[in-house]
Amino acid sequence: MAVSAEDIRILKEVEVGSNVLASVIVPAYNEEAGIGFVLDNVFQAVDGRCEVLVVDDGSVDATSLIASRFPCRIVRHVQNRGKGEAMMTGLRHAEGDYVIFIDADGTYPADFIPQMIDLLATSDVVYCSRSSGRDNIPFLNRIGNQVFHNTIRCAYGFQGRDYATGLYGIRRSHLEGMDIVSSGFAIEPEIAIKASRMKLRVHDIPIEYQPRKG
Repeated sequence: MAVSAEDIRILKEVEVGSNVLASVIVPAYNEEAGIGFVLDNVFQAVDGRCEVLVVDDGSVDATSLIASRFPCRIVRHVQNRGKGEAMMTGLRHAEGDYVIFIDADGTYPADFIPQMIDLLATSDVVYCSRSSGRDNIPFLNRIGNQVFHNTIRCAYGFQGRDYATGLYGIRRSHLEGMDIVSSGFAIEPEIAIKASRMKLRVHDIPIEYQPRKG
């Protein structure tokens, strides 16, 4: 269920240029240790084609305060609603034709964002797949991700190498057409399954997964 207007606070707005092509959305929940690092790297990587939107999913720490030091838009859920809800709130407030999601914990390299934007001109979905650094993923998570990856590859023909990555981009029109229902972390497999059913063109970029901050 979509978050109602009463449950959302606009904490900060910035002027969005008419040439914005991509919206970089950073869903964050109690990420005061990583959000500054992530936004610093994002703003070093992006250019005038991008806007940056932080969705604070009801944090009880300094996540929003730290994010406010950067030239990004900030939207906040009054209560924690889950990663999926935060991502969809970001989508509803985004201006770009392309939507790029990046986790707020410092584990993903933001410098790939310009390449992702370029690839979305000819692809429908771009995944930054964790080809190295997987030792930084908890063991049980690695096992669970692999099992589910094999399932959606066999059952739905998923083309990507890492459905659970926290750095990926998709054309806004496709994401809106998916009618996402997941409110939590199940949003990633839902997007992967629906992208497969829609026969979207998928491109993979191999990346190194970094240790979590905080």
